[in-house]
Amino acid sequence: MNLAQFTNSTIMLRIRSIIVLFFFLLCITSGYGKDPDFNYLKNGVSFTLPGSWRAISDEQLPGKGYYFSSESGGKNSTGLFSLVTVNTMENPVKALLVQQTNMKEEAIYKDSGIEFTKIVEARFGSMDARTVTYEAIVKGIKVSGTIYCFNCSEKTYLLFFQTGIKDQKNNAKVFRMIELTFACR
Repeated sequence: MNLAQFTNSTIMLRIRSIIVLFFFLLCITSGYGKDPDFNYLKNGVSFTLPGSWRAISDEQLPGKGYYFSSESGGKNSTGLFSLVTVNTMENPVKALLVQQTNMKEEAIYKDSGIEFTKIVEARFGSMDARTVTYEAIVKGIKVSGTIYCFNCSEKTYLLFFQTGIKDQKNNAKVFRMIELTFACR
């Protein structure tokens, strides 16, 4: 091997080393800075949310059950997820009808033109459920939502998924994550 071949071989080896190092650093930094997923486990319920979502309410409903709510992070994000756990077995259709009435009376929805579809049978994960969808204009933003209701482990669960139209695709992924990881005991 002459000097020119040795030099070319050394340069190629260094270039390969730099490329390998670059891809190694790229792999390390691509996961860095990403918020870890949040695993919720309370009151006999578990599910996973992306770390970019933040809890806005997590409280006991004295004598009735539990309430958890979370929203997507970031500027102009519209994703909202809420879970209401009722400590008794309720008829899911009646629970959804009561919820519709309550929402129509809440200040945020009172003048929103909220409209609900018919309550229908559905599946949420592995559970038989009842569901209703709605649309409204909230704070000038058109939103759509889905509410599921089902019984599990002697309790009633109401799950709310709401999104603005503009980031519906991003929120749909999160809502699917919640559904796939949701469990009650």
